[in-house]
Parts: sequence; C-alpha cells; structure tokens
Amino acid sequence: MNCILAIDVGTTSFKAGIFTNQLELIKETTLYYSASVHSHGKAEIDTNLWWQAFKSTTQDLKPYLSDVGIVSLSVTTPGLVPMNSAGQALGPAILFFDQRSTAQAKSIRKAIGEETFIKEACNLPVSGGSSLCSMLWIRENQPDIWRKTYKFGHTNTYIAKRLTGRWAIDPSTTSITGLYHTRENNLTWLDTVLEKCGIPPEKLPTLMNSYDSVGEILPDIADKLGLARDTIVLCGGNDAVLAALAVGLKDSGQIINISGTCDIMVACIDKPIGSEDYNIRSHVLPDRWVTFFVLNTGGKALEWFHSVFCQDMSDEDYYKGFIPQTIQQFVEHEQSTEGGLPEYKPYLQGSRYSLDNLTAGFDNITLETTREKMLMGLLRGNFQYLGDHLKTISKILPKQYKIITTGGAANIQGMEKLRRRWLGNYDFEFHNQSSLLGAAMLGKIYIDEKEESDL
Repeated sequence: MNCILAIDVGTTSFKAGIFTNQLELIKETTLYYSASVHSHGKAEIDTNLWWQAFKSTTQDLKPYLSDVGIVSLSVTTPGLVPMNSAGQALGPAILFFDQRSTAQAKSIRKAIGEETFIKEACNLPVSGGSSLCSMLWIRENQPDIWRKTYKFGHTNTYIAKRLTGRWAIDPSTTSITGLYHTRENNLTWLDTVLEKCGIPPEKLPTLMNSYDSVGEILPDIADKLGLARDTIVLCGGNDAVLAALAVGLKDSGQIINISGTCDIMVACIDKPIGSEDYNIRSHVLPDRWVTFFVLNTGGKALEWFHSVFCQDMSDEDYYKGFIPQTIQQFVEHEQSTEGGLPEYKPYLQGSRYSLDNLTAGFDNITLETTREKMLMGLLRGNFQYLGDHLKTISKILPKQYKIITTGGAANIQGMEKLRRRWLGNYDFEFHNQSSLLGAAMLGKIYIDEKEESDL
C-alpha cells in the first residue's frame, strides 16, 4: 500500500486523486455542488454533500484504492460544523463569506480587546471568517443546537470523524478562528478567550499538525469504500495553504496569488506580525506562517458578471472569447482613457476586514457605459484592491520582484497584462497548482517522518 488518496473539499467542488508516495498523480476525479447563499448574509453548505461526494469520487477511483495506505485532506475553511457525539452534523457548515454574525464580532472585540486578539490570535474576529463569531451566533440564535453540540469543528474535523471516529483539527484551519494561539502556534487554544466567551474547551476538537495521523479508518467504512482497514487518515489542512505549498511556498518573503472562487494573496513569513488589515494562518510547515488577504469574490465575481450581463454566452464563449477579447481591446486601444471606466467596489460577498456589511457597487456609469467597460471596471477594482494589500505587506517582507500566480481565473488569456498594470512592478510567473497535490504532500511528509523515526 504505497499510494496516497488525496481529498480536496472545496467551496464548489470535491476532488479526489490517487498519488504514488513520490507524488506522481495516477488518477483524479471531480464532483461539483453548490453552497447556499440566503438572505441576511447566510452562506452555508449541507455537510451531506461532502460525504456523498466522498463516496462518489472514491467509487470512481475504486480500482486503485487497494493500493492506498494514507488518506489526506485539503479543506475549505472556515466550514464550521456543529456536531453531536457521533459526529453527525446538527446544521449546515457555515462558510467563510457568511455575514450573519457581525453583531457578535463587534461585541467580542469590545469585550476582549482588539489588541489582545491581534497579539495572541494574530487576527481580528469577523463574521464568517472567524468561527468564534459563528459559534456565538449559534448560541444566541439557535440555543437548541448549541445545547446539543458535542464538538464544533471545521471541514476536516467532520470528514476525519466520519472516517476514523476521532476528533481532530489543525492550526492552518483554526488559526483565524480567534480561538487559537496563532502567534505561538503551539497546538493550544486561547483559554482566556474561551473563558470570557463562555465556550467550554471540551466543545473543541483535539489540535494536531496537518500531517499527523488522526487514526486508522473505521473497519465498516473501509469495507464500504474499498480501502484497507489499516489505512491511516491524516488531519489535513486549509486548501489555500496547501495550494501554496504545492507551488513551493516555504521560504519567508515568497508571495503567491491564488485566483479561484476567491482571490487570495498569500505571503510566507517566519514571524507572525498580526494586523487588522489581513489574516495570518499557521503554515502546515513548522516555524512558518502565511499572511492571507482575501477578496471574497475573485473568480466568483466573473461568474456573477456572466450570469447578469452575458447570459447570451456559453461558458466557453465567455471565458475564452469575451473576456480575453475585451482585455485585448482595452490594452490596445482604450487604456489611455482608463478614467472612463466605471469605479467598482469589490464587495459582492462583503469583506473579511470590516465589521460593516459592505456591498459592491459601480460608480461613474453613463449612457456610454458598455458591458465591456463594466467588465474592465470590475477587473480593475479587484486588482487594485489586491494591489493595496501588496503595498501594506511590503513593509514587513524583503523586497520582492516575483509573484507566483495560480488558479483557474489567473490563467484566463490577458489577465497577466492587467496584473502588471494594476498590481505593481512585479514579475508574474504562472504555475499550475493543486490543493490536491498539497494534500498528497502532507502524506509524503507523514511517510518521511515515520521512516525517520523508525531508523
């Protein structure tokens, strides 16, 4: 059993892949689903979709499962799940762009102090992005679920519990909750925050490294899936951190721009310097952290634009025709009149860095404004938002001249030209990334550490 089954639980898709222990991809499969966005800012997903996707994708890989010895997880986070003692979800998972708990975020910042959060947790609690706020919202608005909840966990907690019967969570997923000792990154919860918030520590899972073993897969689950009974399940980690790991983010000062559903600017650091202007996650590697700056609607904004302004186009016509042609037209003929573009505020799904429920908007629209100009205004607004962050973190990083770009939205023809124009004077180098590969790399770390300990 020399293979690794890597699982990537994303916001809109579930991927599974078989890798050799030397990280060569043998077979991959994908299943798509949809999160639910409701009124009052709720953003959530039924956890049954995750489990059904796990079973479906592993069935697609069944001929290869007998060679699997390790299951490793890459997961969207936060994906806060309230669970009973058996690991059954008591409600849908609350996702990162959920906006329902703004009042709780304001209250807890005042009660504990923003300086304390920034110093110890390295992050300020915000709605959705901080599981602390979501937990407090559940306690105030769904007291029955709060009372029945045995553990609150993230996406990897839920999957690992279903597979092994054991509780686990890792620093890369829990480091922006407001509950973790992110600065120390020592696998401990912030007891002072738990006490002041009235959250019993026994409601939280066991902390362990992303590459640590949670345990062996349960015999009945192994038999149903076609896996060996002694298959090891790793705790796993945050999908964006693992995507960055997959393209080589390991040294302080490296910067990667991940363009997917969200647009995420990630910089590797060796000292956790907290700020109200960005998040800090623990890396899956020791003695490393990453700054996270997230535009909630990067690629998602392009999907929205398609659904509203370009309904007459197929996906292929839109992404491979309309967008590249519009960019090319702008670059060749209209960039000198950039002032004629609409001004776009990039908050279609709010902001992780504000307690206000920010919304998107277009200004400077006239009768001469076409959908092509609207698109370019949207792209400029997104890039300038990320560019402002680069100026902020440049104060704590060595001088950088290169940014690695990755993700589906980054590979749209013409995007690199806009990046150079609106992000800054950097060299941009596109890499195919894979959170799936990042998960497999955790398996490789586990194998190498085990072999070293056996010597």
